[in-house]
Amino acid sequence: MATTVKTPVDEALALINESVRTLKAYHLTPEICGVKLNQNENPCDWDKGVKERAAAFFVERPWNRYPDFVPDALKSRLAAHIGVTPESVIVGNGSNEMLLVLMLSFAAKAKSVIICSPTFSVYRLLRDGMGMRPVDVSLTNDLRYDIPAVKKAAADNPGAMLIICSPNNPVGNTVDESGLRDILSVHTGVCVLDQAYVEFGGFNALGLINEHKNLIIARTFSKAMAAAGIRLGYMVGAPDVIAEINKIKLPYNINFFTEHAASTILDNVSMTQKSIEMIIGERERLYDYLKALPFDNVYPSAANFVLIRTKDKQKLFDHLKKCDILVRDVSSYRLLENCLRFSIGTPEENTLLLESLKSFFEPGLRRQK
Repeated sequence: MATTVKTPVDEALALINESVRTLKAYHLTPEICGVKLNQNENPCDWDKGVKERAAAFFVERPWNRYPDFVPDALKSRLAAHIGVTPESVIVGNGSNEMLLVLMLSFAAKAKSVIICSPTFSVYRLLRDGMGMRPVDVSLTNDLRYDIPAVKKAAADNPGAMLIICSPNNPVGNTVDESGLRDILSVHTGVCVLDQAYVEFGGFNALGLINEHKNLIIARTFSKAMAAAGIRLGYMVGAPDVIAEINKIKLPYNINFFTEHAASTILDNVSMTQKSIEMIIGERERLYDYLKALPFDNVYPSAANFVLIRTKDKQKLFDHLKKCDILVRDVSSYRLLENCLRFSIGTPEENTLLLESLKSFFEPGLRRQK
């Protein structure tokens, strides 16, 4: 009779890669407020009629059958939408999955990942979890990209992966065409340009794909496309490079719900332009109002959020929460001490935010409430 060998929990945990065990998990504390301005979501949901047309497909389509092995129809629609060839596009379960696929594709060769901090924390999570060597470049004191410092890091680390977010979350700063070209002139590794927010502002770099074969651009349906719930992201690059990356992507990574919903959105994509224009206008309205308040700083933004800095950060966060408004505390990020990030909501939600900010700075109004 075989003897069963039991492995203690500590021994089992010790089998996990050290690079994973030392990570601080990505976490967002679930909090419920009537006005949700903490996750950079598009505040405009899709029209009920559009949803119902998509739902009719879900009712008829067999759920017991796999989705398309390669969602060619969706890739073709995406390619036509952004003006590239279908062979230049790879789609995934959110742009986060696409970033993971990139890490898997380039990790062994690149060995190092250059990140410009502060920026989206998932980059660091994936880099450190893969055990790749960290190379961090700070933004300037006024939270702009330090192009000479990025170029130096690229020159000092030939072949490294470089990740740039533009517009940059959670700051809102961008890299312009001149700055990006300057970086690409010296960078010899893959350059990942995350443009999740580009529909709201900043330089659209798709035109550089054919010129710089080491440039890969990440996009998402979560922001301007108002579809964070369907989890669809995509990357665009030189066809030969994309073909190689496709080999490591998991098969059937796009379920048929997502594929059809995304196709429906692209059929009705003109509807998104109105919400994009509204968000940009509301961002400028909010920015102008915030600049008039006694904050330590209000940072320009090309995205669908605005970052502020105040020594009363915690008091303000708590006050807004009491007003049933949830914003994002990003003060744990590098260089973002005492900072809060306000996502752009509907005009009505933004007006409530402005009124709540006014009551915070005018105690008499606060007492009346």
